[in-house]
Amino acid sequence: MKTFFNEILGGIGIMFVATLVGVTVNAMRPGGIPLIQKGAPVATVQHGTEPDTTATENLGSVSLAEMKRLWDEGAAYIIDARDPYEYAEGHIPGAINIPYDRLPEYLDMLSSEVPMDGDVVVYCRGPECDFSDQLATELKILGYQNVRVFTGGWEQWTAAGYPVEGMVPK
Repeated sequence: MKTFFNEILGGIGIMFVATLVGVTVNAMRPGGIPLIQKGAPVATVQHGTEPDTTATENLGSVSLAEMKRLWDEGAAYIIDARDPYEYAEGHIPGAINIPYDRLPEYLDMLSSEVPMDGDVVVYCRGPECDFSDQLATELKILGYQNVRVFTGGWEQWTAAGYPVEGMVPK
């Protein structure tokens, strides 16, 4: 019984040392991930409701009209939170594909293409898709300052007849 107890203590000790080393390396690394979230999570009007066309920056959401204006002016970094297959089928021209559930794989590309203080708009499929909410919140946690969500997403953009890129004819 004493050996079992020693093994448990040894395992706890290894986990403690590994955690300490990880936190230290992250703190010393330039551009390390903050341990405490900066800013509030992005909250939008998604999850089964109609897109809010009167949304303001305070809500963290972008209306269709505002999204079109930002795109026309090239005034924002547009991020598509859908998976690469959906992105390849069609996306908003100039959008960067960063799947919401694979952010760690895309961190190098993200940091090289999108400045931390840049105006960022994230979108996904449409009003019922929360991938953009999840990715926007993760971006805020990483330290991106100006992150909003285009709640209408791909559905609303294409329904309005706005330009698309990579569309496969159906």
